Amino acid sequence: MRKALVAIDGSALSRELMRYAFEYAKRENIEMLHFVHVYEEHPLTAFPGMPVPIEYDERFRRDLEAEFREMVEEAAAETGNKDFPHEFSMIVGVPYNEIVKLAEEDTDYQLIIVGHRGMKNLERFFIGSVAAKIVAHAPCSVLVYRPRI
Repeated sequence: MRKALVAIDGSALSRELMRYAFEYAKRENIEMLHFVHVYEEHPLTAFPGMPVPIEYDERFRRDLEAEFREMVEEAAAETGNKDFPHEFSMIVGVPYNEIVKLAEEDTDYQLIIVGHRGMKNLERFFIGSVAAKIVAHAPCSVLVYRPRI
């Protein structure tokens, strides 16, 4: 099965990327899209030294996941692809590591689709970009989506 992994972050660019992924998949005979958001876990605190209750953190995660699922379904509907095979998952970890790991673990992934984020040169030098790290380490082809301005 020809599958594509689509990395999303909830930004405006990411919403465009979801629509693009559905259109691209149909055009290129990709049989299934797997949208994934990697959630970097940071310890939450209400006040310095005072952790947020675990129930709050779990509720935040559930709400975030529901939001992303809704975005994916909206993109499917907007492009007329509600019936196109697709799934969504949210993973905790470092974005580029988890995305590359998913593609390594499932050889059906023929492609990873990521968005290009505009960064200033100095920012890019110090922190790099998720897309660049995925391109460098992916076991399959990577399509970097960059909208025309």
